[in-house]
Amino acid sequence: MKQFKDPEFMSQFIDKYRDMRNLWEVKNPSYRNKPARKAPLEKLLEFVKTQVPNAEIDFVERKIGSLRSTYRKKLQNVQKSMRSGAAAEDVYVPSLWYYNKMLFLEDHFRLFRPLLHPAFPQPQLRLPMTNLGLPSWKKLRSPVGARKTTARRRLWNVAHRRRRGGVSAR
Repeated sequence: MKQFKDPEFMSQFIDKYRDMRNLWEVKNPSYRNKPARKAPLEKLLEFVKTQVPNAEIDFVERKIGSLRSTYRKKLQNVQKSMRSGAAAEDVYVPSLWYYNKMLFLEDHFRLFRPLLHPAFPQPQLRLPMTNLGLPSWKKLRSPVGARKTTARRRLWNVAHRRRRGGVSAR
């Protein structure tokens, strides 16, 4: 559907989508009301039919989903690069041409929340390697990204130590 990918048409499509708040704003009372969502989708369908004559509502919904997922991936890349502690000039800059037009979805995905309110401290992502100076209840916590040992692995570890003579049966 090359007609849909025309930048001028997509720009207008995104603007119309942004104006229909009950299609993307979760806090909108009619967001979860399917009949109320159908009317704006019909309006978008009429607009899309000017470029793609045989389009249907599911086509419009798929295009919206595609735009949203592409934007979300780029937003995650930006967030990851900012969390990594990269310098301002090293922060990921998306090459997606409609990225700035989709910024109205930023709050919806809740990925940028700490960056919107820099006055609030960001949560500590990982505990320091040393436990010096930490309260005792924090010393026992594993880092946020650490893998949890599965029950199968724990049983194997105990059995392995028993075979080696390190652990007695309880």
